[in-house]
Amino acid sequence: MKKETISFNDTGNFSKKFLNFINRDSKEEYFPDERNIIKAIEKVDFSISKRKTLHSEIKSQYNSIKISDKLSDNIDSILSDNTFTITTGHQLNVCTGPLYVIYKIISTIKLADDLSKKYPNYNFIPVYWMASEDHDFDEIKSFHSLGRTLVWDIKTSGPVGNINPKPFAKILQKEPSIPSFFLEAYNSSESLSEAVIKYMNFLFGERGLIVIDPNSKLLKKSFVEIIEDDIINNSIYNIEKSSDIKSDVLIRKINFFYQDENLRERIEKENDYKILSTSKSFDESMMKKLIHSSPENFSPNVVSRCLFQQSILPNISYVGGPAEIVYWLSFKKFFINYNINYPVLIPRDFCLIISEKSQKIIEKYNLTTKDLFKGRHVLESKSIGALEDETKNFSNEIQKIKDAIESLSFKFGDVDSTMSPHVLATGKKIEKTVTQVERRYVNALKKNNADAISHIKVLYDNLNPNNSIQERKENMITFYNSSFIDDLYKELDPLDLNFKILKR
Repeated sequence: MKKETISFNDTGNFSKKFLNFINRDSKEEYFPDERNIIKAIEKVDFSISKRKTLHSEIKSQYNSIKISDKLSDNIDSILSDNTFTITTGHQLNVCTGPLYVIYKIISTIKLADDLSKKYPNYNFIPVYWMASEDHDFDEIKSFHSLGRTLVWDIKTSGPVGNINPKPFAKILQKEPSIPSFFLEAYNSSESLSEAVIKYMNFLFGERGLIVIDPNSKLLKKSFVEIIEDDIINNSIYNIEKSSDIKSDVLIRKINFFYQDENLRERIEKENDYKILSTSKSFDESMMKKLIHSSPENFSPNVVSRCLFQQSILPNISYVGGPAEIVYWLSFKKFFINYNINYPVLIPRDFCLIISEKSQKIIEKYNLTTKDLFKGRHVLESKSIGALEDETKNFSNEIQKIKDAIESLSFKFGDVDSTMSPHVLATGKKIEKTVTQVERRYVNALKKNNADAISHIKVLYDNLNPNNSIQERKENMITFYNSSFIDDLYKELDPLDLNFKILKR
């Protein structure tokens, strides 16, 4: 692959809040800077007891899976007080979901490896946190590849990590494009969580990625004080209510779900604590006992999940997408309240993969990297010369109209100044009409250049499948071969705060 970069601002793909975070010359300790990451080590207070608990749980989750020497070393290194994690997380999308999930994980691995090389006195290990407790199956049940969307359409309830994946394997077996490691993972697993660990281990195990399922009684046992404080005292809600900085997501009075094998529902307090959509109800005493005896029955939402993650990992940095970065920024107040280490926030790598066929089209019509982010109309207009060639647009004529209107407005200014605004408004209407005529003229040019427009359609559809941003729609299967992961690993670098263009 060959790499080019473009600023996030020039893509038009990012929110103002995210761009403000990226663009400012920030001295904040959580800003994505290598020095901040190393400084964050000093703030980690992670006891040997917590390390033993984490190590034991991860060993248990990998018990039946063959792992690489590097992964085995990374797991055992958790017991050392000079080991720290770089973490990312995501839902259990079937077959990994959109491309950006792969970018998140490789960004995390690359950052951990680079830091380990530069600072050999520390171990930095990459962690993928599975959102196994999410219950919104609709968000993960499909993926798009090679012009088709494959859907696993079943009815579910409860945490998605508990779903039996074997029926999905039968669907995949009918698709010749599906790599065999996906089939093997889904066919040999009793739960979706197990399947995800297996195929992530196939893809990234040699690079030492630890996949963790947080839906664990052992891990939640160390978090019971915060579970109880939120449910009984509504502390997270009260912090939000009294803060001048409002969170980017809705903060509820209770920020945990009640869950069991086939259930994940919100908890609401009336006279007693009620589990919505069920007949379950607990008084305060019963609720406290349940939290301490069965913490696995309590599942964090987006707010408490961030606190939970930082409580059970020796984590110094979180690698996330633009929406994640924004909501993490608004959660800092909760970390301060609970005296939990707040991570350095690292935007994942953002990429656009350009095939050899697409590159030829780009070269044929002299398109620039910036052009690729300006929409189909601009690409089409540029391909037929309607942007640069003044004989193929109305730019001269429109400028002459503007000049004439300004001249008329100036003349009226000396005679009747009240007419100047009327003249300018009339000029705007004329300009708008001529622009509409120009649009028809360009459309006629497009009809006369059908080959060029056809080529641009192929290019646009490759870069924007189903009119979506490539990395948010296309699955890795579209580009996958034996060197795909290695090629991405060579080119990605999350501390290079630019959008990457990768040419195959």
